[in-house]
Amino acid sequence: MTFQPKPSAAAKIWLGVVAVVLCLLFLETRNPKQIGQNLIVNTDTDGVGAQVLIDNQKVGTVQAGESAGLGGGVFRSYLSAGKHELSVRKSGFRPFVAQLDMKREAFVGVDLQPSTH
Repeated sequence: MTFQPKPSAAAKIWLGVVAVVLCLLFLETRNPKQIGQNLIVNTDTDGVGAQVLIDNQKVGTVQAGESAGLGGGVFRSYLSAGKHELSVRKSGFRPFVAQLDMKREAFVGVDLQPSTH
């Protein structure tokens, strides 16, 4: 009589656990409100309420970033490919202006400086 060990199902179980965890992570990080957004502007708390302009057209305002998991303020939008001018303006602060060459996505950190007058 010889002893034959049973084949282990551990590899299949671990593979299943990894697949489930990856699916859950994918679903957790998918935010339907953010689908199609490729521009993120992040500011400190001074930037909350600032106007955001793209190519001299107002497109929105910087909102408090706590709900997005970011500190300070955040603005999200979609920009078509190509060159664009980003402006962030708020009363009492110098305007922030940046030239963007959108290819896929852009993350812009904005530090608004108090105006001198």
